[in-house]
Amino acid sequence: MQVSLTGKVAVVTGAASGIGLAIVKQYLDSGIAGLVAVDLAAQVPASLAAITKDNRLRYVGGDVGIDDTAQRFTDTALEHFGRIDILVNNAGINVVKALHLHTPEEWDLVMNTNVKAMYFAGRHILPVMMRQKTGVILNTGSISGETGIPTQGAYGPSKGAVHEMTRQLAIEYAPYGIRVNAIGCGTIDTPLVTRSAIDSGNPAGFMAMLKDNHPIGRIASAEEVACFFTYLASDLASFFTGAVLMMDGGYSAK
Repeated sequence: MQVSLTGKVAVVTGAASGIGLAIVKQYLDSGIAGLVAVDLAAQVPASLAAITKDNRLRYVGGDVGIDDTAQRFTDTALEHFGRIDILVNNAGINVVKALHLHTPEEWDLVMNTNVKAMYFAGRHILPVMMRQKTGVILNTGSISGETGIPTQGAYGPSKGAVHEMTRQLAIEYAPYGIRVNAIGCGTIDTPLVTRSAIDSGNPAGFMAMLKDNHPIGRIASAEEVACFFTYLASDLASFFTGAVLMMDGGYSAK
């Protein structure tokens, strides 16, 4: 069975590394008609440089926690491709500390990037999908949104909010043919996890703790997670909405 995104247009945030980069590559391989890749850097990151030669791809640089960035990536998609069928809210940041050790600035940074950015993206893209009477929104969730993990002071609550926003959006916009789901990822081999391990002060212990808590006995690759994002964005997943789908190697089943 071939998963096809032929004719569809997507916006993917956090697109320059990890899960986001893997999603961009798989969406292009799945025949997507147009894609706007969004990341923090003002200029095209090296990881996306070769891909931007594909005329189906446009890059928008900016902080997703700012409304202007959402306005610009929405305008870019409509200007170049005329519609938006898929929004992937993937951009995320973590500060590895217990809650009482967070500065107010760190708390706001995590919440703005992981949660408020979803509001800004929805504020601009949902009306487009409502006019189309169709659309898919996929949110990158986490095991940290479902269970307590040490040193996830702001990150855990932010991902809990992502999961609840997923359910809220699914109910609110189902009458417009818009599907909304979250993928609750376990530990994925991404730069974010590597940075989190380093920031913990005990990288080996941090990674061992995460790995050992996955009954399947390993962490996931960004590419296998991107496969699920591709399926959920396709018409094959037309009955999925309002779900937080745990792709976590059995972590949350314990």
